[in-house]
Amino acid sequence: MRASPRGGVRRAVAAVSMTMLVLAAAACGGSDEPGTDDNAPVTLQFVWWGNDDRAEKTRQAVELFESKHPNITVETSFAAYDAYFQKLSTQIAGGDVPDVVQMDRAYFREYAERNALLDLTPYLGRTLRNEKVAQVLKPAGEFGDAVYGIPAGLTTQGLAYDPALWEKAGVAAPSTTWTWDDFLAAATKLSQSSGGKVAGTTDFGWAIDWFDAWLQQRGKTLYTEDAKLGFTTDELNQFWDLTKRFRDAGATTPAEVTTQMDGAMPTSALVKKVSYSEINYDSSFTAYRSSYGESVAYGPLPSDTDKRGMVAHASMSFSVGRATEHPDQATMLVDFLINDVEAGKILGVARGLPTNTDVLAAVAPSLSPGDKAVYDYQQSVTSLLLPTPPAQPKGGGAIKQEFQRVYDEIIFGRISNADGAKRLVDEAENLLN
Repeated sequence: MRASPRGGVRRAVAAVSMTMLVLAAAACGGSDEPGTDDNAPVTLQFVWWGNDDRAEKTRQAVELFESKHPNITVETSFAAYDAYFQKLSTQIAGGDVPDVVQMDRAYFREYAERNALLDLTPYLGRTLRNEKVAQVLKPAGEFGDAVYGIPAGLTTQGLAYDPALWEKAGVAAPSTTWTWDDFLAAATKLSQSSGGKVAGTTDFGWAIDWFDAWLQQRGKTLYTEDAKLGFTTDELNQFWDLTKRFRDAGATTPAEVTTQMDGAMPTSALVKKVSYSEINYDSSFTAYRSSYGESVAYGPLPSDTDKRGMVAHASMSFSVGRATEHPDQATMLVDFLINDVEAGKILGVARGLPTNTDVLAAVAPSLSPGDKAVYDYQQSVTSLLLPTPPAQPKGGGAIKQEFQRVYDEIIFGRISNADGAKRLVDEAENLLN
């Protein structure tokens, strides 16, 4: 995805800052769509993962696309993250990849190497444009000398919380200088304010994404540019020792709640109101507001270093199946979702802020309160964001799943942190090899 996160950090952060400055510029009008002269009836299959909010907005955008291209019918479907990639993996094995797919960075490089994705380079400037995509995000869709995806949203990490409940408990809001000890103290006090009925925060040890943020705070990444593991057993043990401190203090959710977490709103401990806060991507902001309530807000991650560990991430990318029979029409759909202003207004921040800087500048003034909150949050942390790390190697998706499985063993007391860390690292190295 990106050159070394240690080299060129200042340039990448400057690029993010420049992107945000562009957003404040005067809004531009809609852009002309590319297209072909072929008006024969075509049916495309478009699949993604996500919640109901993302699905509804995506379907509305697709309907607008179909109204502008009467000869193209788009059949859509979506699922929760794990189910989505289980099905997609089966489809790839059977050579039946949908025409347009939503791709996660954990699987992007693997699927590109498996020749499951179409190289979009020949279509750039013809049926697909990416010149207005923020420069800092473009590498998220590249591998080798090819372009296999167009970043669909700009997102970063943060802590979702309810400011009113924190204030009521006498706990200060997250700041750009707070530490992990500050977070532990806050989460403990929040738990105590409810008599232990509501945890101060959702246990964050289950997701490799939050371990990645912890590593970024220390100048490291999950994977190196040459597709090796970027962390040691000792570092993972340190991270899980941190989460154990939260568990021992009664500051996080119990195992039976944590094990249900998968990043979706129905499993969210914050949404279920058994937690006062939760680390997540800000692309989930609107879903939180719909599921929890409009009082939810975002704050920066805690850190013990001069880095917050928050990354300018391409939340996901749109890719085209290599075996598609309609590459022109499939790339036209991707182009529309990325570059059309009206589509941008419909989609809002369902996948993060629009990656087309002109589209974001155009839609920013009319963002809904929830979407505007995401925009304002990213503006407030722009100077803190780190560049996107390198594309994850083949096996990254399986390692992500194994990470949660091992953590389940830890929180239910079946193995120790140290044994769990060793098991995960051994398995990860096997998967990468």
